[in-house]
Amino acid sequence: MNVPEVVDYRDTITLSCSYDLGAHQLNSVKWYKGNKEFYRYAPMLFPKVTTYPVEGIVIATDRPTICNQYLCSIRLTELQRSSSGEFRCEISGDAPEFKLANGTRNMTVEVLPQDDPTISGLSASYLPNEIIVANCTSDRSSLATRLLWFINGRTVPMEYLQQQQETTLESDGFYLRYRTLEMHAPVDKLVQRELDNVIHIKCMASVDAIPSSGREAKAVVALRSHRSSLFGFGGYSRAAGRSNIVPRLVVSSNLKNGKLFLFFYATA
Repeated sequence: MNVPEVVDYRDTITLSCSYDLGAHQLNSVKWYKGNKEFYRYAPMLFPKVTTYPVEGIVIATDRPTICNQYLCSIRLTELQRSSSGEFRCEISGDAPEFKLANGTRNMTVEVLPQDDPTISGLSASYLPNEIIVANCTSDRSSLATRLLWFINGRTVPMEYLQQQQETTLESDGFYLRYRTLEMHAPVDKLVQRELDNVIHIKCMASVDAIPSSGREAKAVVALRSHRSSLFGFGGYSRAAGRSNIVPRLVVSSNLKNGKLFLFFYATA
């Protein structure tokens, strides 16, 4: 029996039940939510399929349901909070034995993050004696989201993080949470000069109950020296951390004094 444990309310999910009746013919397959039957497949009757109204259960009709002598698979759509519960698949064979078998699984419908977290507050570049102050905000979720900051591949210690803030709102029977984690990271303690004078910043958001739920946002900013403070590049990207700041070269000449000046500056 296959029933997903945690699903997003926007998903269309599949419930399946397989069985081996040996030489016996299949009499019926019955699907229950709790103690209420909502679907029955009986190949020796007409019609073969009967459905019953149960709160939170909407059977998808965009593709045919697959039920036969060996397998019964149905799809549910338009999930809501009331779609959560215990599901049971009950199998019975033909006379005279009417062999009966069943299995049960629990399913919980939640609102899971669909987008990457967002990073805000970063500057295009930093000096070694400066502090990186930035916020990471998770996408909405009905389950608690864990936020982590990384600088150049290393986890930012707790001592440089503020207390996590949470905003809650109710929608369609779900209590949705947005979490924000603010970082105050001193550059000279967390960044080493040998990394091409850039700082790689990442925020990761994940739901503990779902290991595959991890999402991340990345940023690349410049690490300047005091002598090169006119040069900077950086910016952040949810996807590949590509810069959205373009360094430009300006040539200025002073022919009277016979001097040539080169300036770098950054523009968005």
